[in-house]
Amino acid sequence: MTRLIDLTGLRFTRLLVTHREANDGQGKPRWGCLCDCGTRTVVAAADLKKKSRGTKSCGCLARERAAERRRTHGMTKHPAYAVWRSMLARCLNDEHYAFHNYGGRGIGVCRRWRQSFDNFWADMEAGYAPGLTLDRIDNNAGYHPSNCRWTDRITQATNRRDARLVTYNGKRMNVSVAARESGVNATTILYRISHGWPESKLFIKPDFKNRPEKQS
Repeated sequence: MTRLIDLTGLRFTRLLVTHREANDGQGKPRWGCLCDCGTRTVVAAADLKKKSRGTKSCGCLARERAAERRRTHGMTKHPAYAVWRSMLARCLNDEHYAFHNYGGRGIGVCRRWRQSFDNFWADMEAGYAPGLTLDRIDNNAGYHPSNCRWTDRITQATNRRDARLVTYNGKRMNVSVAARESGVNATTILYRISHGWPESKLFIKPDFKNRPEKQS
Protein backbone atom coordinates (compact mmCIF):
# COMPACT_ATOMS: atom_id res chain seq x y z
CA MET A 1 0.00 0.00 0.00
CA THR A 2 1.36 3.38 -1.02
CA ARG A 3 2.10 5.66 1.95
CA LEU A 4 0.13 8.91 1.88
CA ILE A 5 2.33 11.99 1.73
CA ASP A 6 1.01 14.88 3.83
CA LEU A 7 0.72 17.94 1.56
CA THR A 8 -0.61 20.30 4.25
CA GLY A 9 1.18 23.66 4.12
CA LEU A 10 2.71 23.06 0.68
CA ARG A 11 2.20 25.53 -2.16
CA PHE A 12 1.43 24.58 -5.76
CA THR A 13 1.62 27.79 -7.83
CA ARG A 14 -1.45 29.71 -6.56
CA LEU A 15 -2.79 26.95 -4.31
CA LEU A 16 -1.88 26.55 -0.63
CA VAL A 17 -2.88 23.15 0.76
CA THR A 18 -4.78 23.66 4.03
CA HIS A 19 -6.25 20.28 4.98
CA ARG A 20 -7.04 16.71 3.97
CA GLU A 21 -10.37 15.98 2.26
CA ALA A 22 -12.23 12.70 1.85
CA ASN A 23 -11.02 10.44 -0.97
CA ASP A 24 -12.84 10.58 -4.28
CA GLY A 25 -15.12 7.81 -5.55
CA GLN A 26 -12.12 5.77 -6.68
CA GLY A 27 -10.41 6.00 -3.32
CA LYS A 28 -7.82 8.53 -4.47
CA PRO A 29 -6.71 11.19 -1.95
CA ARG A 30 -7.91 14.78 -2.23
CA TRP A 31 -6.81 17.98 -0.49
CA GLY A 32 -8.53 21.23 0.46
CA CYS A 33 -6.72 24.27 -0.90
CA LEU A 34 -6.85 28.05 -0.60
CA CYS A 35 -6.20 29.91 -3.84
CA ASP A 36 -4.32 33.22 -3.86
CA CYS A 37 -7.49 34.88 -5.15
CA GLY A 38 -9.26 33.86 -1.91
CA THR A 39 -11.33 30.96 -3.28
CA ARG A 40 -11.32 27.56 -1.56
CA THR A 41 -11.27 24.43 -3.69
CA VAL A 42 -10.70 20.67 -3.44
CA VAL A 43 -8.06 19.08 -5.68
CA ALA A 44 -6.91 15.51 -6.21
CA ALA A 45 -3.40 14.89 -4.90
CA ALA A 46 -2.29 13.56 -8.28
CA ASP A 47 -3.41 16.76 -10.01
CA LEU A 48 -1.51 18.93 -7.55
CA LYS A 49 1.72 17.03 -8.05
CA LYS A 50 1.73 17.00 -11.87
CA LYS A 51 4.61 19.25 -12.94
CA SER A 52 3.45 20.42 -16.35
CA ARG A 53 -0.32 19.99 -16.52
CA GLY A 54 -1.17 20.00 -12.82
CA THR A 55 -3.85 22.12 -11.17
CA LYS A 56 -2.32 25.53 -10.45
CA SER A 57 -5.30 27.54 -9.16
CA CYS A 58 -9.02 27.40 -8.45
CA GLY A 59 -9.55 28.22 -12.12
CA CYS A 60 -8.75 31.93 -11.91
CA LEU A 61 -5.38 31.47 -13.63
CA ALA A 62 -6.97 29.84 -16.67
CA ARG A 63 -9.62 32.59 -16.80
CA GLU A 64 -6.95 35.28 -16.66
CA ARG A 65 -4.97 33.66 -19.46
CA ALA A 66 -8.10 33.35 -21.58
CA ALA A 67 -8.93 36.98 -20.91
CA GLU A 68 -5.43 38.01 -21.94
CA ARG A 69 -5.79 36.16 -25.22
CA ARG A 70 -8.94 38.05 -26.07
CA ARG A 71 -7.91 41.31 -24.41
CA THR A 72 -8.91 44.43 -26.30
CA HIS A 73 -7.33 47.18 -24.20
CA GLY A 74 -4.43 47.31 -26.68
CA MET A 75 -1.85 47.80 -23.94
CA THR A 76 -0.06 44.47 -23.90
CA LYS A 77 3.04 46.22 -25.28
CA HIS A 78 2.79 49.17 -22.90
CA PRO A 79 5.56 49.31 -20.21
CA ALA A 80 2.92 49.39 -17.46
CA TYR A 81 1.57 46.03 -18.63
CA ALA A 82 5.04 44.50 -18.19
CA VAL A 83 5.20 46.07 -14.71
CA TRP A 84 1.86 44.46 -13.80
CA ARG A 85 2.93 41.04 -15.07
CA SER A 86 6.24 41.27 -13.22
CA MET A 87 4.47 42.28 -10.00
CA LEU A 88 2.21 39.22 -10.17
CA ALA A 89 5.09 36.89 -10.96
CA ARG A 90 7.24 38.09 -8.07
CA CYS A 91 4.40 37.68 -5.59
CA LEU A 92 2.52 34.62 -6.87
CA ASN A 93 4.97 32.41 -8.75
CA ASP A 94 7.17 30.49 -6.32
CA GLU A 95 9.48 29.60 -9.21
CA HIS A 96 10.26 33.27 -9.98
CA TYR A 97 13.87 34.18 -9.16
CA ALA A 98 12.75 37.07 -6.89
CA PHE A 99 9.85 35.25 -5.16
CA HIS A 100 11.79 34.91 -1.89
CA ASN A 101 11.95 38.71 -1.61
CA TYR A 102 8.24 39.19 -2.32
CA GLY A 103 5.66 36.40 -2.12
CA GLY A 104 8.07 34.32 -0.06
CA ARG A 105 8.10 36.92 2.70
CA GLY A 106 4.39 37.65 2.61
CA ILE A 107 4.22 40.47 0.05
CA GLY A 108 0.95 39.98 -1.83
CA VAL A 109 -1.17 41.65 -4.49
CA CYS A 110 -4.69 42.86 -3.76
CA ARG A 111 -7.48 40.79 -5.24
CA ARG A 112 -8.64 43.61 -7.53
CA TRP A 113 -5.24 43.83 -9.23
CA ARG A 114 -4.89 40.06 -9.46
CA GLN A 115 -8.14 39.94 -11.40
CA SER A 116 -7.03 42.06 -14.35
CA PHE A 117 -4.61 44.60 -15.76
CA ASP A 118 -7.60 46.85 -16.48
CA ASN A 119 -8.23 47.18 -12.74
CA PHE A 120 -4.57 47.89 -12.05
CA TRP A 121 -4.39 50.54 -14.77
CA ALA A 122 -7.63 52.20 -13.68
CA ASP A 123 -6.11 52.68 -10.23
CA MET A 124 -2.56 53.58 -11.29
CA GLU A 125 -2.79 55.39 -14.63
CA ALA A 126 -2.72 58.77 -12.87
CA GLY A 127 0.86 59.77 -12.20
CA TYR A 128 2.38 57.37 -14.71
CA ALA A 129 5.10 58.64 -17.05
CA PRO A 130 7.64 56.76 -19.20
CA GLY A 131 10.68 55.71 -17.21
CA LEU A 132 8.94 55.56 -13.83
CA THR A 133 8.82 52.38 -11.76
CA LEU A 134 6.15 50.96 -9.45
CA ASP A 135 7.14 51.54 -5.82
CA ARG A 136 5.59 50.40 -2.54
CA ILE A 137 5.47 53.20 0.02
CA ASP A 138 5.71 50.70 2.88
CA ASN A 139 8.17 48.00 1.84
CA ASN A 140 6.71 45.57 4.36
CA ALA A 141 3.19 45.86 2.92
CA GLY A 142 1.76 44.46 -0.30
CA TYR A 143 0.70 45.84 -3.64
CA HIS A 144 -2.58 47.76 -3.43
CA PRO A 145 -3.70 51.26 -4.50
CA SER A 146 -3.02 53.03 -1.21
CA ASN A 147 0.49 51.59 -0.90
CA CYS A 148 1.77 52.08 -4.45
CA ARG A 149 3.02 55.01 -6.49
CA TRP A 150 5.05 55.71 -9.61
CA THR A 151 8.56 56.95 -8.82
CA ASP A 152 11.93 57.41 -10.45
CA ARG A 153 14.66 54.93 -9.55
CA ILE A 154 16.43 57.38 -7.22
CA THR A 155 13.30 57.81 -5.09
CA GLN A 156 12.72 54.06 -5.08
CA ALA A 157 16.31 53.43 -3.97
CA THR A 158 15.89 55.99 -1.19
CA ASN A 159 12.75 54.22 -0.05
CA ARG A 160 14.70 50.99 0.24
CA ARG A 161 17.44 52.77 2.18
CA ASP A 162 14.88 54.23 4.57
CA ALA A 163 13.44 50.76 5.18
CA ARG A 164 16.81 49.20 6.07
CA LEU A 165 18.00 49.81 9.65
CA VAL A 166 21.66 49.73 10.73
CA THR A 167 23.59 50.69 13.87
CA TYR A 168 26.06 53.58 13.63
CA ASN A 169 27.81 55.11 16.65
CA GLY A 170 25.57 53.07 18.92
CA LYS A 171 22.34 54.44 17.41
CA ARG A 172 19.79 52.55 15.30
CA MET A 173 18.92 54.44 12.10
CA ASN A 174 18.05 53.90 8.46
CA VAL A 175 20.72 53.69 5.78
CA SER A 176 20.03 57.18 4.41
CA VAL A 177 20.70 58.78 7.80
CA ALA A 178 23.72 56.56 8.46
CA ALA A 179 25.17 57.53 5.09
CA ARG A 180 24.88 61.23 5.90
CA GLU A 181 26.43 60.83 9.35
CA SER A 182 29.25 58.49 8.32
CA GLY A 183 30.13 60.04 4.97
CA VAL A 184 29.93 56.62 3.29
CA ASN A 185 27.64 56.48 0.24
CA ALA A 186 24.30 54.73 0.90
CA THR A 187 24.78 52.55 -2.18
CA THR A 188 28.12 51.35 -0.76
CA ILE A 189 26.48 50.52 2.58
CA LEU A 190 23.68 48.57 0.88
CA TYR A 191 26.21 46.72 -1.28
CA ARG A 192 28.15 45.70 1.81
CA ILE A 193 25.00 44.56 3.61
CA SER A 194 23.99 42.41 0.62
CA HIS A 195 27.46 40.81 0.64
CA GLY A 196 27.33 39.89 4.31
CA TRP A 197 29.60 42.53 5.81
CA PRO A 198 29.31 42.87 9.61
CA GLU A 199 27.90 46.18 10.87
CA SER A 200 31.25 47.02 12.44
CA LYS A 201 32.76 47.33 8.95
CA LEU A 202 29.89 48.95 7.04
CA PHE A 203 31.16 52.49 7.55
CA ILE A 204 34.83 52.10 6.68
CA LYS A 205 35.69 54.75 4.11
CA PRO A 206 36.33 53.13 0.69
CA ASP A 207 39.91 53.14 -0.57
CA PHE A 208 39.95 54.38 -4.16
CA LYS A 209 43.75 54.39 -4.53
CA ASN A 210 44.15 52.32 -7.67
CA ARG A 211 42.55 49.18 -6.30
CA PRO A 212 39.01 47.93 -5.73
CA GLU A 213 37.44 48.18 -2.30
CA LYS A 214 37.99 45.03 -0.23
CA GLN A 215 36.62 43.80 3.04
CA SER A 216 39.39 43.56 5.62
